[in-house]
Amino acid sequence: MLHWDGDALTFVACGPGKFSEHDIQMLADRFAMPDGTCAAILKEQPSPLLRASKGEISGYKMPWYYFKGGIHITLRNQSYKFSFIRPQNTVEPSYYLEDQYRWAGGAGQEDVDVLGGKAAGAQWKQLLEKILA
Repeated sequence: MLHWDGDALTFVACGPGKFSEHDIQMLADRFAMPDGTCAAILKEQPSPLLRASKGEISGYKMPWYYFKGGIHITLRNQSYKFSFIRPQNTVEPSYYLEDQYRWAGGAGQEDVDVLGGKAAGAQWKQLLEKILA
């Protein structure tokens, strides 16, 4: 979850995703998060992983290949990527049925909210434009 409280941008991780324990600990250290942050995230307990004040945000980009559903935010001269649309690799694998010319599997993909992700991207773009003005 990405959150702006008026003074700082905070990313709350609800699980490790594709990151290793080392990667999570490195981010927690870089952003001076409390001890135990990494362990909590590995146990899938929602925990703030990074926090940056307004002055630590120096830019953003919305690459075309995110189709307005994702953003790169530069915090402390380091770019971080955020997607507002659940990645396809977070669902069961899909496979192509050649004899039927269709994709099968991918249970859970029907829950992906593309329009909601694009709307969130538009809101974050508008907010970041105000923050950086």
